[in-house]
Parts: sequence; structure tokens; C-alpha cells
Amino acid sequence: MLSTRGLSRLADALKARIAHDVAAEAASGRLILWLPAAFTAGILLYFGASTEPSLTASLVLVALFAAAAWGARARPVMFGAAAVLLATMAGFAAGGVRTAFIAHEMVVPPKTPVRLSGFIERVERRTTGDRILLRLNGDAVRGLKNAPALVRLSLRKGWAPPVGSHVTQLAQLLPPSGPAMPGAHDFGRTPWFQGIGAIGYGLGRPKAAAPRDPPLSVRLAMALDGVRQSLSDRIRASLSGVPAEVAVALVAGDRSGIPRAVEESMRVSGLSHILSISGLHMALVAGTLFALARGLLALVPGLALSWPIKSFAALIALSGSAFYLVLSGNDVPAQRSFVMTGLVLAGVLVGRPSLSLRSVGVAAVVVLALTPEAALDPGTQMSFAATLALVAAYERLQPLRAIPRPDGIAGAVVSWVAVLVAGTALTSLVAGLATAPYGIFHFQRVAPYGLLANLAAMPAVSFLVMPAGLAGVLLMPFGWDHLAWPVMGRGIEIMTAVSDWVGTLPGADIRAAFVGAGTLLWLSLALLALCLLRGVLTLAALVPLGLAALVAGTPLKPDLLIAPDAQTVAVRMPDGRLSVLGASGQKLVVEQWLTREGDRRTAGTKDLASAFLCDPLGCTAPLPGGGTIAVSRRAESLEADCLNARMVVTRDAPPRACPAEVLTPEKLARTGTLAFTLRDGALVAERSRSPSVSRPWMAPLPPDLASERGAVDAGDPQADATAP
Repeated sequence: MLSTRGLSRLADALKARIAHDVAAEAASGRLILWLPAAFTAGILLYFGASTEPSLTASLVLVALFAAAAWGARARPVMFGAAAVLLATMAGFAAGGVRTAFIAHEMVVPPKTPVRLSGFIERVERRTTGDRILLRLNGDAVRGLKNAPALVRLSLRKGWAPPVGSHVTQLAQLLPPSGPAMPGAHDFGRTPWFQGIGAIGYGLGRPKAAAPRDPPLSVRLAMALDGVRQSLSDRIRASLSGVPAEVAVALVAGDRSGIPRAVEESMRVSGLSHILSISGLHMALVAGTLFALARGLLALVPGLALSWPIKSFAALIALSGSAFYLVLSGNDVPAQRSFVMTGLVLAGVLVGRPSLSLRSVGVAAVVVLALTPEAALDPGTQMSFAATLALVAAYERLQPLRAIPRPDGIAGAVVSWVAVLVAGTALTSLVAGLATAPYGIFHFQRVAPYGLLANLAAMPAVSFLVMPAGLAGVLLMPFGWDHLAWPVMGRGIEIMTAVSDWVGTLPGADIRAAFVGAGTLLWLSLALLALCLLRGVLTLAALVPLGLAALVAGTPLKPDLLIAPDAQTVAVRMPDGRLSVLGASGQKLVVEQWLTREGDRRTAGTKDLASAFLCDPLGCTAPLPGGGTIAVSRRAESLEADCLNARMVVTRDAPPRACPAEVLTPEKLARTGTLAFTLRDGALVAERSRSPSVSRPWMAPLPPDLASERGAVDAGDPQADATAP
């Protein structure tokens, strides 16, 4: 055992090492790497506010913190604190600026259909139907006080006209989709930030309208859609089935034709990242273009000896990456990847390496400053987590590059294969560990064989799929692209075969629900500490890791869920699973409920409503804690339901003296989805829409509900506990 003197010496040595590492971090300027994290925290604080913050107050605080940082620049500790506060407030203000810039009214949907007229700006052709983005032409719309600029409509499969068509469409508008349940993702926020003022579904086919000159945004969309369609047609002329649809997704950014079974297989095996245009694709495109351009330019001695061909190759690679960004749909992960690629290529132009943690931070600030709402997107969180971890691992492994390579062709080949396998394995392992908490939090899923799947599939993706896809695009203007697509298709066949094989392994699809918001916060801080700190300071990650372990665990599951349509209801059965009534009318909501349970069933599963007994008048089911819930289908059932049930869900006006708790669409419009949990014999309700929370992207209440107070409201004691 160590003596007291030994412990004292050990403590002194540890203190000295910590002081040395802190001084080294400060001297190297690495503490600036924490500012993007503070910027992101400010954005999250902005979106967590219950009411819209004052933009003026936010900008004033930014100016004050900037002045404080300037004044404290000679005092390192005070300057660091002021800089962190400045970065946090800058992120907070960025959210406000973005909201003010995009501000538009959400339409209060009328109960009757409306006739819309405008231009088709975007078409999504899915396996279950079409979806269009309609840019209205500015004409007054009967039934709407203020017509929105953009409307998103769902149509039957094959009904969507081409992009640029001027049409009229009879449509039923709906309130924007909010959270499927309390604490879930708000599906109404993203459309609002895209400028969409209303959503709904079309009644009948769109009809051609009188010709008009389309606006600039539509003309640009037409040009881009023309390029995408040409690429898609050329690919489908050489390939068919799954390889064709996956190739179209990777080249043209159109995933609508990929069968759900293939997407599910890729998700289970841990290969779904290949279908999303991100860092892998951008790096392969830029790297291939750079190598190809540099090699071709080097063939001309006059250019190679007299001009900076390396810089020319970087410019060509950057231009090609920009084109791929636009072609693939300009999603946030692709934007982040393009910014990272641009920084690396800019380093090539000026003769400095740029693949560093600083470039990751710059990319994060640029992307989030332009689209702060992306900080809440699962794809963005997982993308930046993986990139941060990979670049940090790359920096730590730099000394290994100094190890001498073996002589001879055989030694070089063995070394190259070993580096390729080790690099792929390390990349998959690091990225998988970094993104796992976010995948579990948002999707309640784990891909335990992701490392195996990536080891087996990535050679085909890196050496066949992406290079052949790029070659096909480059050869298309000359009519020789048909040589490249079969090679790409073969690589895709290998990739999907690996995905299907891995997906059949025992335990390949694990559902988990032990990462809540608090756990994710501590795990994110641990990831930052592991990646941004060096030396003994890395041990600081143990603190948030320990706190994450303390708060981890399966969240409390609701025993009763009622959707705002007053027809979709889920009750917990004695076996612990949910029984869901009305799933066909609210498929997205129901599958969110099941996913958050870690339940593999879908909205189309047979016997999903097995706990409900139904007749033509309605359905009943036993409630956890005693009593029954009645879901009325016809007004004739209400009198009996009020007498026999503990809770009644109905679209009709109930009798005045109904002793049961009555929930109607009018009341549910104020609360959103209600989630009831059994506590001490009472069903305690939690709303997905709180009356104290009001943000611009939240669906407005219809005028006839603006002043109505129902049984479930802010001032009613039964709003939080229902126990008749």
C-alpha cells in the first residue's frame, strides 16, 4: 500500500501534470475549439425558450459580451469566460435572426376544401404516393384570409405533374404536424423554416392552369430537376431494380424509389449512412476529382513544370463538389460535408493542411449560423459527432505515419491492405461509438454489427460505387456513361448483399430506450472532452460519463395516448405493449409511438387494436388503473358511453351532463397529443403542446378555439390528472 508521503507525491505529480497540460492547451490555442460547442449550446437555448425571445435584447447582449471580451483580452481567464459567453449568446441570437428572416404566418386551415393555384416547385415520388411543393401565384384563395407562399400537398401515386407546371388543385389543408407525443420531435418546425405555410392533401388530380411566367425559384428548380431527371433516366436505362434506385439516390439525391425493405436492411446493418449524402460521398467525389485532375494535368510537362497544377486540381475538385451539393438536394449533412471539403481544398490552395478540429468547428459554425434549426435535427447531430470523433482520432494517430513502410512490392501491397482494413475498421468503430447515443435517443435503435457490415461493404462503395458514379456523370455529356453504370450497379449489389446478410444475424436489430435527454447531454459533453482535450485532461470525460450512467435508464412510458384527431388512441395492455386504435388514419404518429417504445410493430400490423372491442357505434378498451375508455364513432353512442366509461373520446358534441372525462378535437387542438401515465391510481396527463409555449412555427389555434376553455386546459385542475 502507498504511504501518506507516496500519496502526497502522487497528488503533487498529478497537479503538476494537469497544470502543464492546461498551460499547453492554452498556449496552443486549442481552447478556441470549445467556442463552436458554446455557439451550439446558445442555439439549443434559443429553441428551448417557451416564447419567442427578443431579438433586440439578444443582439444587445452579443455586443456587450463582445465588448467585455475585447476589454479582457489581456487577462486570459476573464477573456476565456467572456469569449464563451459571447459564443453562446451569438448562437442564441443566430436563432432569432434566422426566425425573423424566415418569418411567415401559419395558415389556420379551414374546415372545407380550398382551390389553390400555383407552380409545382418540387416533386417527391414515393412508394406510397407523391408529394408536391406548390408555390402559389399570389391570387386570392377563397376560404383563406391570407394565402401562404408555399403549400405542401400529398397526392396519390403518379398524380404529381412535372416541376414547373402551372396548376390548380382542390386541397384539404391540415394543421402542421406537431410532436407525436410529449418530448418527441416537432414535425412542424422544419416545414416552417422551409417557408411552408400550409400542408394538406389533394382532392383529385391537379388541373393545368392558364400559362404564366414562373418565378425565379421555380425556373431554377426546373433546371435542376431537368439535370436530375436526365441522370436518373440514363441510370435506369442501364440498371434496373434496387441497384438502379440506389444509384439514383447516390447520384441525383432522389431516394423515393428505394424499397422500404432495402432501407430497413441498411438501417439494421448500420449501412444507412451510405444512402444519405454526407462526408463519405463528398470526400470520395472531391478526392477522385482531385486525383483525376492532377493526374491529367501532370501529363502535360509545360503545365506541370510552370503552373501550380495542385491548386488547379483543388479548384476543379471544389467546383465538382459544389455541383454535387446542389444536385444531391443541398441537405444539411451535405452542406456540412461541403464546408469541410472546401476548407481542406482551401488548405491545398494555400499550402497548409486543413483537416483538423478547427476546420470541424468552422464548418459547424458556418452551417449552424445559416440554418440554426439544424442543431435539432438527428442527422446533423450524428454527422457532426462522427466527424468530430474521426478527426480527433486522425490527429492522435498522426505519429503512426512516421513508421517506415516495408520495402519491395509484396511488402508495399501487404502494408497497403493492412492500412486499408485497419483504417476502415477504426473509422467504423469510432463513428459508430460517437453516433450511437444519438441514434438510441432519436430512433431507439442500435446496430451491433455495424463494424462488420462496414468492413465488408466499404471497399465496394469506395472502389466501385462512388468512382463509377462520378465517371458516369463525367461521361454522360459524351454518351459513354453506359460503361460506368453497370460497374456502379455491381458495387451496389455487393453492398446490399452484405446488408441483407448482416441483417439476418442473431441480435442484429436491437431496440433500446435507455438514453433520455439528460443522458444525451452528459454523453455529448463526454464526447467533447475526449475529442478536444489532450493528455491527462482527457480524464475529465469520466465525470460526464459517470453522470450519464447515473441518469440512464428506460424512461417512464405512457399508459394511454390520445392523438389530436380524437380517433387514434393507444392503451397499454397487461403484457406491457400498446394496443392502438385508428392507426391507419395517423400512420406517422402511431409509428412514432411504437418506435419510442422500442416496438417492432408498424401501423399496418394485424391485431394492433386487439385490446379494443368495437361495434358500429364505437370501441371500448380497459384503462390502466381501472375503468374503460370509449372511442365514439357515432353520436348515438355518447349517452351510453358517458354512463359506462371513465373517459370518452369523440368528434361529436357530448351531452351536457356527461359524468365521464370527455376529449374532443377542439380540446385536443389546445393540448396536442395527450400522454397519460398511471401514478398512485390516477392517470396523470402530459401535453405535447403546452398552453405556456408559443413559438412562430407552432400551429395557430382556429378562431373558434382561441377563447374556448375546455376540460383539459391551463386553468383546469383535471388538465394534469384525470381521475373521475
